[in-house]
Amino acid sequence: MKKIILFLSGALVAFSCVAQNPPVYDCHRADKPITIDGVVNMDEWAAAKPCSAFQDIMGAGFPLPKYKTTMRMLWDDEFLYVSAVLDEPNVRAGVTERDDIVYHDNDFEVFINPYNDSRLYYELEINALGTVMDLLMEKPYSEGGTYIMTWDFQNLETAVHVDGTLNKPSDKDKGWSVEIKIPFKSLSRGGTDPLESKVWRMNFSRVEWLSTPEENWVWAPTGIVDIHYPLRWGYVRFIGKDGKVPDIKKKTAE
Repeated sequence: MKKIILFLSGALVAFSCVAQNPPVYDCHRADKPITIDGVVNMDEWAAAKPCSAFQDIMGAGFPLPKYKTTMRMLWDDEFLYVSAVLDEPNVRAGVTERDDIVYHDNDFEVFINPYNDSRLYYELEINALGTVMDLLMEKPYSEGGTYIMTWDFQNLETAVHVDGTLNKPSDKDKGWSVEIKIPFKSLSRGGTDPLESKVWRMNFSRVEWLSTPEENWVWAPTGIVDIHYPLRWGYVRFIGKDGKVPDIKKKTAE
């Protein structure tokens, strides 16, 4: 019983910390169009700074991820660009069908709440084969929401590059990288412009099957083994040509 109490105490501390201290990413404008080929070319991504280090989904005090993940973002008038480089000594994937359960493989995931209301959000998952699963949540599961798998990002572009040999455990790989190009129009609901809000809630997750259960490494820890809590995601600030940094209007966490 004592061990259980200590664990719950630690979890509550982690829960409190992540709710109060979400990470912030300043998303700058792209200097030039990004070629979506899966190779993170730093000539194209020069204006994008790497995100803060991924952590265990539970937050501080829990084991650090075994492998490094580096995410970057840029934007222009029409698109949000996301890139990720994932260190991985044995790159593997098996899911091949669109909208199948991609997180049964090691994967990279993007969560977007563009109206900064911690309710409606979009999810995209991709594995090292380039297989995509995307969906819409009109409200979080905690509020009775249900995923809408029939929804798709319109005119989405994605690409993956494997630095090694896919599905060959006998050799050692360096890892894999992904580039994603999301049209802002695909995030519009009821004719609204998602860029009306200069601050979004977002999160990024990496599912890694080192054993069972899987590891969940994220940009913004939620303090619980469940990423579907937009109130605990990080903030993304869109920096315009004028260089002004939008104010974050934090909403009260649970």
